[in-house]
Amino acid sequence: MLELTATAVFVGYIIYLRYYADQRTNAEKEAEQLQEGIALYTSGQFGQALDYFNRTLVNRPRSAVAYLYRARCYRAMGNSSAALADLSQGKSYDDTIADLHLESGQIHAEQQDYKAAFLDFDKAIFHSHGEQAEPFRYRGLARRHLGEEAEAQQDIARAAQIEQQKQTQPSSTPTAKATFFDRKLALNAGLTLMISLILLYIIKKSTVIHWPYLWAAMSAVGIGFVEPRKGWVLALFQVFVILLGYYVIVGPSESSTHREVETFSLFGSVGLTFAGSLIGSVLKKAQV
Repeated sequence: MLELTATAVFVGYIIYLRYYADQRTNAEKEAEQLQEGIALYTSGQFGQALDYFNRTLVNRPRSAVAYLYRARCYRAMGNSSAALADLSQGKSYDDTIADLHLESGQIHAEQQDYKAAFLDFDKAIFHSHGEQAEPFRYRGLARRHLGEEAEAQQDIARAAQIEQQKQTQPSSTPTAKATFFDRKLALNAGLTLMISLILLYIIKKSTVIHWPYLWAAMSAVGIGFVEPRKGWVLALFQVFVILLGYYVIVGPSESSTHREVETFSLFGSVGLTFAGSLIGSVLKKAQV
């Protein structure tokens, strides 16, 4: 039974790393894998880029990002109908990519289909979480053609505001991105150490597994909530502290019966630490 618990914790940890430590979207991961073709497109080599994405879609027929860039190649080469078809296909596989909607909206605007363009730009704003200027600007232009002048001015003003905010950020942003182990993480690491020691004490003293599990789950959710992007480091730290403390400092119980309870409490707390920190991270991001 102990071996099964340890295996479950290990598998859970692999899943944890897959979905938490690497927090890029599927589209961002796809784009990284398709850098060769994207570089061809951005350098204006549309024919070669088109060939690249044709080959890619043979092997990866559900790649929304490949459809996006093949559509951009078609559009650059003057084939808007083929571009719209690819964009529609890309949306069918991943409707959350804002650029798919932005690109199709631009084509509809060029065709003077402003109602369709408005809907596309509206979705682009939604899926970009209102953080990109371009969808607002284009939606404002579409609204202007639809006779919604007041709303158009609001969208264009919002686009200008986003651009201005981005222009004022570069001076401070690089430093923030370069420093992973910052003061906040250090303070939270100290808090995690205290929480881990309490958890270790509960594991040693509790005669049932419920109390260690409850404390491990609650504390781990807190870890993920206070550090939604770096919480996995604190979770690893907590696991390291309780394992080191149990096996090196305090040692297993001399009683075989209580030792079994301790072992299940220990490994169960490890699994709950990973799961709880992931849940806390998701809750924090949902709140934002």
